[in-house]
Amino acid sequence: MNKLKYLIAALIIPVAFSQDFDDSFLDSLPEDIQEDVLERVESNSDKEKPSFLRNSIISSELEKKELEDLKKRIEEDLKYLEEKIEDEEDDSLFKELPLFGEDFFKTIQSTFMPINEPNLDSSYVLDSRDVLEIQTIGDDSFIENFPVARDGSITIEEVGKIYVAGLSLEDASSVIKARIENSYIGTSAYVSLVSIRDINVLVSGNAFNPGVYTMSGNSSVLHAVSVAGGINDFGSYREINLIRDENVIETLDLYDVLITGELNFKSRLRTGDIVFVNPTNNIVSIDGAVKRPARYEMLDEQSLGDVFKYANGLKKEADLNNINLERYLDDSVRSIPIVNISQFDEIPAKDGDKILIREHSFRKIKVSGAVINPGTYIMTEGSTIKDVISKAGGYTDSAYPFGAVYENQDALVINKRAKEILYEDFIDNIITLSQQNPDGGFNFTAFIDLTEKLKKTKPNGRMVVDLLDDESSNDIYVKDGDFITIPEQPNHVYVYGEVSSEGAIQFEFDESIEEYINKSGGYKETADKLAVYIMQPNGNTQRYDLQRNLFESQRRNLEIYPGSIIFIPRKIDNSAARRIATQAYVSILGNLGIALASLSNLSD
Repeated sequence: MNKLKYLIAALIIPVAFSQDFDDSFLDSLPEDIQEDVLERVESNSDKEKPSFLRNSIISSELEKKELEDLKKRIEEDLKYLEEKIEDEEDDSLFKELPLFGEDFFKTIQSTFMPINEPNLDSSYVLDSRDVLEIQTIGDDSFIENFPVARDGSITIEEVGKIYVAGLSLEDASSVIKARIENSYIGTSAYVSLVSIRDINVLVSGNAFNPGVYTMSGNSSVLHAVSVAGGINDFGSYREINLIRDENVIETLDLYDVLITGELNFKSRLRTGDIVFVNPTNNIVSIDGAVKRPARYEMLDEQSLGDVFKYANGLKKEADLNNINLERYLDDSVRSIPIVNISQFDEIPAKDGDKILIREHSFRKIKVSGAVINPGTYIMTEGSTIKDVISKAGGYTDSAYPFGAVYENQDALVINKRAKEILYEDFIDNIITLSQQNPDGGFNFTAFIDLTEKLKKTKPNGRMVVDLLDDESSNDIYVKDGDFITIPEQPNHVYVYGEVSSEGAIQFEFDESIEEYINKSGGYKETADKLAVYIMQPNGNTQRYDLQRNLFESQRRNLEIYPGSIIFIPRKIDNSAARRIATQAYVSILGNLGIALASLSNLSD
């Protein structure tokens, strides 16, 4: 959060939002900046903002109010980011879990009912309205369809009635072949089913749409439940009864289908059957370090140990020393201590039970650069940067811990928001400065160039760390996705910005900042000599500026180390614009430091 708080010190120019801009001014802006300026003006056109100029006579009270407003704005952003991070890390004990199996009937397919073309096994039981095709080959050959009559028979000329209702297709074929071959000497018969009957079935109980349905005679209990829209919120997936002649002849347990893949329906449906969906039984929740967290329906004879089988077992990250069972007892919810997971095999499942297996909070941390074993490491909760370096084998002989780059995901979120706020302030300043200087009395070039660089600068999650201090590195706990870069020991100092020759200068002990600048060809005419910025190898940025006293102007002493970056910005005429530019320099230098640290490790 400290990364964002530095903005509190920034002085922002109040903006006179106006729709009127000089065309030449707008045309002078880069296209993307021009769009942002117009969008900013439009978004603020309905706001009542005072329009005034900042000059030497602005009262201290006005500056105080401006700073207070800015502080309030940033505190609100901080609060938003903190809440966002807390929401992402929220590990509520039992969030709402899905009921296992509830998605089964929500398929794209509209029905499981088979098409009315028989492709059946020999166990299919014939009944009235089925149609058989009989083909004979021999002295008396014919092919003819024979519907099964209401009395359950088919009639064949010179053979007579053959009763087939109630017989399986295989048995009926044997009977028909035997009768034909006895009646027609030297003739063979072949029997096939060419059309199957429709049946009427009642689906009742806790189905989604109970009612009477017309279905194919080849349908099963599963087809009937599907046609009725599946099971409602109160229905059981474990006990769906097929009732025939007032007797339960079969019970479907959908867990057999969904978990073990067993699809063994002994009975096909008949007209007059009732498919009854019973109410749910015991619902047990299991969450945390299991492979399939959900709410599961348990039968009366089952133990809580069976829930783990349904949940596909434990994850490898499971913390078996932190197991929680909550159960409704005596009109209250009580926690039952679980010492060993095998205890669940002895505890009968009870409706409302909730099991939570805590998951170890492992973190993947990437380490690159001058360590013995660069790579990605899985660390436990509570690990520090020092622990990660140790796991990577420690530093190589050429390592430069003072230049370590530590990038953190939380810091990235904060810095991204901070950059957005800063960029908005830059756009506000462009608008205000353009209105303060309608005749072009102010040179916008440097400020606009800086605005464009700020927009193109990608936010980074770097946090300043001091790995030379063992206590400091032990205080920083790593998080998932963190990235640590250990550069090799450099022997140069970088000089960038408004100098004649940018680049690296060999490091010399006790050499001053001015001497490094002179070795780079000295200042350009466009350089802002009054505000030079130094980014130390550890990411800490300092301003190297003139300190005035009664006798002379001098710069305060700043230490320069191998790998330090000296940055000379372009001169900006307006003092207020220069103050806000400071924050952009910090952002730009941060990315440059990361790039240079990574560059030294390209050989990895």
